[in-house]
Amino acid sequence: MARLLKAVTVCALAGIAHAFNYDQPYRGQYHFSPQKNWMNDPNGLLYHNGTYHLFFQYNPGGIEWGNISWGHATSEDLTHWEEQPVALLARGYGSDVTEMYFSGSAVADVNNTSGFGKDGKTPLVAMYTSYYPVAQTLPSGQTVQEDQQSQSIAYSLDDGLTWTTYDAANPVIPNPPQPYQAQYQNFRDPFVFWHDESHKWVVVTNWKLVSEFGPYNAQGGVWECPGLFKLPLDGGSSTKWVITSGLNPGGPPGTVGSGTQYFVGEFDGTTFTPDADTVYPGNSTANWMDWGPDFYAAAGYNGLSIKDHVHIGWMNNWQYGANIPTYPWRSAMAIPRHLALKTINNKTTLVQQPQEAWSSISSKHPLYSRTYSTFSEGSTNASTTGETFRVDLSFSATSKASTFAIALRASANFTEQTLAGYDFAKQQIFLDRTKSGDVSFDNTFASVYHGPLVPDSTGMVRLSIFVDRSSVEVFGGQGETTLTAQIFPSNDAVHARLVSTGGATEDVRVDVHNITSTWN
Repeated sequence: MARLLKAVTVCALAGIAHAFNYDQPYRGQYHFSPQKNWMNDPNGLLYHNGTYHLFFQYNPGGIEWGNISWGHATSEDLTHWEEQPVALLARGYGSDVTEMYFSGSAVADVNNTSGFGKDGKTPLVAMYTSYYPVAQTLPSGQTVQEDQQSQSIAYSLDDGLTWTTYDAANPVIPNPPQPYQAQYQNFRDPFVFWHDESHKWVVVTNWKLVSEFGPYNAQGGVWECPGLFKLPLDGGSSTKWVITSGLNPGGPPGTVGSGTQYFVGEFDGTTFTPDADTVYPGNSTANWMDWGPDFYAAAGYNGLSIKDHVHIGWMNNWQYGANIPTYPWRSAMAIPRHLALKTINNKTTLVQQPQEAWSSISSKHPLYSRTYSTFSEGSTNASTTGETFRVDLSFSATSKASTFAIALRASANFTEQTLAGYDFAKQQIFLDRTKSGDVSFDNTFASVYHGPLVPDSTGMVRLSIFVDRSSVEVFGGQGETTLTAQIFPSNDAVHARLVSTGGATEDVRVDVHNITSTWN
């Protein structure tokens, strides 16, 4: 980075009020959402000095996409979030916007390689996509075209509260490399991290093009929101690298809209080489990070050890995201997920576990607990669950039933319900939201979604299901299969029941734990 000549400090002028009521219908009680207005991709995720920083795509002026800025929230435990002033406010906001701040990433430059640090203060450096809605000459003297996307830099010297854009040289990567220069309208979402082995910063959407990857597997839409990180394998000292990539459209089978896939392989500081079994012949399938419709643009935290790696996804879908029936905000983040690699069925597999301070918000003792050596064909009502809870459900894969499920967020007569369960013949988790409540805002919303799950080594199927006011997240097995979907049920849809179809289900255990609000 060149020496700073001129910069503009960008921040919101007013703080976020603390006494805000987060009790609106459909407001997630243990999922982050902004107090008001539009939100999409998480970006710039950084753990620094004991604080988790969550930046996100944000419209400070309305509930629909526009005026894209970087919103900001902080947490000490990935559970209780405090919304902060806008970090990067769209340039010209309030009149004619000349630059929006699209997705990117952030790092703590502890060695001050950027030269932005002053008086011993560690600079936080963000690399993001500048979107220019109009052709113009920039403060750096560079010219950009209408709708051009380029990569720029900003930095903070007060632990992320305020940011200074690097106007002397922005954009630092103005154009896509050859032979892709014609794609300047879709050149975005840089992910930057420090590569210890080569002692250099690496950017996915590269500063200096040194290698390319893909396309492989799912190719139905634009690849965006990339990530590249190292994870331990089987809890030991050996490691592998993982690339994640958003895809819009062209998500998992049965979904319409966006999704996130991943690849496992090796990275030498220059080139990512995928493992042979992570790429499928003829791009016939993909390694989906989540098999549901509402997990996209997943981003990982810089600043954590590889054993503590955490990702957060946008819990929405571009197919209908602008029309979901929430107000005065639109969109929430999925539960933060701890990521690791495990060998499952002789394949290196990404496993995900929900990571929040559960002991502070989840009941120690279940509000409902039952075991059945044999659960006969039919249904049995469980107790009322409230709106926010966790279900731990296990059963034998050798059961004679065709499917076994739990109906969640159901009305008293079960004409309204969401079904989360397992198809024994297909060895698939499923989530059925066809009767989940309000499905009127999009003709693709009332659908059933599936994800593969092989029984564990003991012949059992194990599901952990997290339910909030407007979402269901299913974690199957060791976390090798997840399925996330939004729902918009009635306020009084607080009933549940177990359902076995096509025969009996063996060795059933179900525990339901209450989860309290993190906003209190």
